Amino acid sequence: MSFAATLSKRVSAKQQETKERQVEGTKWLALEAKYIDTAVDLFKQRCTRAAQNMQCTVTVSFEVLTRDVPNFPAYSVKDGSYLVDNWGEGEAASWYYARRGASDPFVHGTPIQFAELLEGMMPKFLEKVKAMGFIRCGREPGTWRVKVEWRHPDEQPKNGSSNGNGSSNGHHNGSSTASAAPPASAAPPPPPGSPNRGAPPPPPDEEPSSGKRPRAYRGSSPSPPKSPPKSP
Repeated sequence: MSFAATLSKRVSAKQQETKERQVEGTKWLALEAKYIDTAVDLFKQRCTRAAQNMQCTVTVSFEVLTRDVPNFPAYSVKDGSYLVDNWGEGEAASWYYARRGASDPFVHGTPIQFAELLEGMMPKFLEKVKAMGFIRCGREPGTWRVKVEWRHPDEQPKNGSSNGNGSSNGHHNGSSTASAAPPASAAPPPPPGSPNRGAPPPPPDEEPSSGKRPRAYRGSSPSPPKSPPKSP
C-alpha cells in the first residue's frame, strides 16, 4: 500500500470515529429533551398553583425545577466549583459530544460545570415556556429564574395587542418575550449551599429561604464573592 493510500485510510478511520461520537451525542440530546419536558410540566404546576391563589404572575427558577426531575444529573462542590458528579441516566461523554463537538475524543474525568449543563438546556426550556401564550415571559438576567405573567380576568385586551392567546405580538416582534441569555458580565446568583441536589431550599419567590443556588454559567469556575450585608 502506498503512503498516500495509507493517509486516505487514516482519514477514513477518523471520519468513522467522528460519526460514532456524533451518534453518542444524540443520546444526550434525546435525554435532555425528556428532562426539559418534565421541567415544563413542573413549571405548569407552579403556574396553576399561583392561579388558584388568584395570582397572575409567577417567577420560577429552572435550577429549582430540575431538583424534582427524576434522575437529573447532580453536582458536588470541589474547590469552590460546582461540578457534575452524577449523570443520572446519561453519560458525560454523550453530553460532551452533544455540546462541545465530536471532533476530539472525550477524556474521562474531565470536569464539567453544573452551570454549563443547565445553560445548555435553558434556551430550549425558555422557548417552550414562551410558546404557552403568556402576555409576558422573560428570564431574569444572570439567573435561572423565569418570570411569566398572564392576563387578569377583569383586564380588557388592548386593540390589536392580542388575539386571545396573549402572545401573538410580543412573540413575533420580541417586544414582550423572554430576553436572550444574559451577557457574561451579568451578575450571577449565589452558589448552592450544599453539594447534595435538593438540599438547598427553593428561592424566596417560591418558599421563604436563605439557601443559595448554583450561579449562572459565565465560562469560569471560581465562585462569586458573597454580597455584603445591606445596611439597616
